[in-house]
Amino acid sequence: MPRLPPSLLTTVARESPLLSLLLKECRTLESARNELRWLRERVLRDGPAPGWATRLRSMCRARSRGLPLQYILGDQPFGDLDILCRRGVLIPRPETEAYTFQAAKLIRRAIETSGTKSLSVLDLCTGTGCIALLLHALLAPHIEQLRVIGIDISPAALQLARRNLTHNLERGSLTDRASADVQFHLADVLRDDKHDIPTVEAVLFDQGLPACDLLVSNPPYVSPSDFRDGTTARSVRHFEPKLALVPPSLHGQVSDLGQEDVFYSRIITLSRKLRPRITVLECGDLMQARRAAAIHESVTAEVSEDFSVEVWPSGQRDLEENGFHAHDGSRCVIIQRRDKDLCRQPD
Repeated sequence: MPRLPPSLLTTVARESPLLSLLLKECRTLESARNELRWLRERVLRDGPAPGWATRLRSMCRARSRGLPLQYILGDQPFGDLDILCRRGVLIPRPETEAYTFQAAKLIRRAIETSGTKSLSVLDLCTGTGCIALLLHALLAPHIEQLRVIGIDISPAALQLARRNLTHNLERGSLTDRASADVQFHLADVLRDDKHDIPTVEAVLFDQGLPACDLLVSNPPYVSPSDFRDGTTARSVRHFEPKLALVPPSLHGQVSDLGQEDVFYSRIITLSRKLRPRITVLECGDLMQARRAAAIHESVTAEVSEDFSVEVWPSGQRDLEENGFHAHDGSRCVIIQRRDKDLCRQPD
């Protein structure tokens, strides 16, 4: 990490000692000013209560140590939703929000084309529940019967996802039907052998859901080396859950896949059973997205069905409109089943 110029440190110290604290993590004056404004607004949201200045300084000190802003503020906007954030559960990212809007756009076109009146959505590795809840908010006005199931292996994540469901119902960001339409369940996405935690298949069987229309996932996809060597940001390494970032090592299983890609193989294999019209998988970068697409081609090589597979965003317009870097950063893989042209790309 490059050192900050002394002139900048002097300027910031004169403006505000709190900015000096925030600059340690923010690294630019504009970013530090923005974060100070957000923190001050949160402290004063209910008026200047006694001790508010001390509380603000404490929050700035926590931020200077690398604690993510969302954990300090306690929430993160996600579409029109307000997603509660807590230590031990991965923070929602803007790129994940963009993928969720794209998934909703594609499945809406599919159901409009087919005239179907029911829709089932499966969100694997749901975390805070942000994807599942935003998909319900986007799709419920357009479909009569909607089921959304979020799956995670972390009890802490599932507890928070259910709190986010209740929280957004109370603030009117979700329609009342979401309380019945959306469910969160404990299951192990990766392993399919018998152990204490049920498999995804077992949960879906219990819920009477043998198939789904839309399968989405933001799975762990960081390699152990990238997690250790500084490629992953310091605040992420130190404060966000490794369980949600780095796939576990599957000892005794022989595979040509890198550890960072094992979830894609499992989820794509699972999709053969669930037969979703559309599958959307978040990936860490362009190269990983291409590997995930190659995994799909390998798994479905002997299947007679026709699929379209694309890495998104790739076009200049989509990149610019969604704030993606042309070469660096996250991407997703979109797999569409070409059954009677149900899943055409929107204009």
